[in-house]
Amino acid sequence: MKIILTGSTGYIGREVLKQCLSHPSITSIVVLSRRDLNIVDPKLQVILNNDFTQYPSEILLKLAGAEACIYCLGTNVPVSPPELNRKINFEFAIGTAQTFAKALKAEYSTKPFKFVYLSGALPEKDPNKKLWFLAENRRMRGQLENALLQLSKDTVASGFEVFIARPGFVQAEGALFQNWIVGKLSNAIMVHHLAACMIKVALEGNSEVILENNVLNAIGKKAITS
Repeated sequence: MKIILTGSTGYIGREVLKQCLSHPSITSIVVLSRRDLNIVDPKLQVILNNDFTQYPSEILLKLAGAEACIYCLGTNVPVSPPELNRKINFEFAIGTAQTFAKALKAEYSTKPFKFVYLSGALPEKDPNKKLWFLAENRRMRGQLENALLQLSKDTVASGFEVFIARPGFVQAEGALFQNWIVGKLSNAIMVHHLAACMIKVALEGNSEVILENNVLNAIGKKAITS
């Protein structure tokens, strides 16, 4: 199976890429990145792209045949100025999804194209609700989730499906004591479990469109041990 990956230089995206490269069911990984990864692997193709709202025909040709995208680009921490924050965390994601829904829908295959979006905890879908912390990003992420879900509803008949992962506190592999402490106070997930879950959903889909932290944990742990 050929998949597309964004955000592979980030903390979670790096783990997703690592597991994709070793996964026997994934034969080709096309990474869309704003900088080179300096990784050589026969499965891997890196395409440099600075603007994820624009996909020239030469890039789309290289993406042809892909059956899924794991979208890990973005950050829960706001960047400055606000215009850049919205471009990176909203416009890039919805622009990519809309382009893939139109250009990469699986008309050539019996399988739908699966777009797995890495969201975060506590997105707020009500733009009028008063929030006490990270208000701008939480409202923007909620707006993005609403837009992605609407896109999926509009295009599912033509073979495009959206899945949204909402992890809690993402911990590094091996941080067992720290994970235990955080787990007592809030939702936590190990990064390798999160990556394994998103890959499994990209390969097989899932009955739930929105995957909360407990579901991500359950699927990821099972995928790692199977």
